[in-house]
Amino acid sequence: MMRGSILIAALAAAAGAAALWLTPGALAGWPFLDGPPPRGAAWALAATSALLLLGAAARRWRGARPGRLGAAAEAPAPAQAGSPAAWPAEPASAPPALRDDPRLAYVYAAQVVGQSLAWQGDYRGAAAALRDVPPAWMPPRLRALLRSHLAQWQLCAGDIDGARQLLEDLDEERAPASVRPIVRGARAAVLVRTGDADAALSLVGRDDDQRDEPTEVRQRCRITRAHALAARGELSAARAELRRVVDEVGVDELCRWLPAGGPARDVMIELIDEG
Repeated sequence: MMRGSILIAALAAAAGAAALWLTPGALAGWPFLDGPPPRGAAWALAATSALLLLGAAARRWRGARPGRLGAAAEAPAPAQAGSPAAWPAEPASAPPALRDDPRLAYVYAAQVVGQSLAWQGDYRGAAAALRDVPPAWMPPRLRALLRSHLAQWQLCAGDIDGARQLLEDLDEERAPASVRPIVRGARAAVLVRTGDADAALSLVGRDDDQRDEPTEVRQRCRITRAHALAARGELSAARAELRRVVDEVGVDELCRWLPAGGPARDVMIELIDEG
C-alpha cells in the first residue's frame, strides 16, 4: 500500500514536470523553455509532489546514506513482509535507473519549484530548491543542465563563489550537445563576474552564431557578451547587444538577469527605464 502510494506520487510529479517543462516526447527540449509556466498549476503540482515525496520517498533514500547518527543509526526492528523496510536496498549514490524511482520525482519537483521561484525573482529560494538535491540523484544526461541552472540562480542570488565551484565540476564535453551552450553560457556569466572578460567573450563569441548557440539561449548569450564588452571599455558595442535583446523580446529579459549584476548593469538599467 505504502509502496504504491509512493510510486503514484513519483509518477504524478514526473508527469507534471514533463507537462510543464518538456516538449512531448523530447526530453532534450526542456532546457530551452524560456517562457514562464502557468503559475498556479506549477505551484500546485510542485508543492503537492514535494510534500508527498519529502514525507515518504526522500526519507527512504536519504536514510540509506552512511554515517547517519542518533536514532536513525539504531538497529531497526525486524521488518514485516511487504513493509517498506523489507524492500530490496539500493545504493543511494547510484543514479536512478528506473522511471518509477522516487528520486526522479524529487529531482523534477525541485526543478519545477526552482524555476517557478526564479521567474518570480526569488533566486535565493530557487537555488535552495535545487541545491539540496544530491548530484547522484540527477539522471546523468540532465546533471550538467540542472547544475548549470543552479549556477545561474546562485549568480543572481549573489553567490559568485558557489556558482564558480559548481561549474568547475562540470565536464562540458560529456554533456548532451543540446546542453553544452547552456553550460558555456553559465561559465561565461561567472567569468564576467570574476573579472575575466576575455575568457567570457571567447565562450559566447563577439557575434551571434559565432558559437552556434541555439536561438532559445541567444538572449542570455547577448547579455553576457554585453557585460564582457563593457568590461573591455566597449560601451557602444555593449549597448548595441542589449538593444538587440530589447528589440526582439522586450525589457523583461533584461529585468530577469539584472540581479546577476556585471559591468553592463548601468546600461541595462538605462534601457529598462527607456522601455
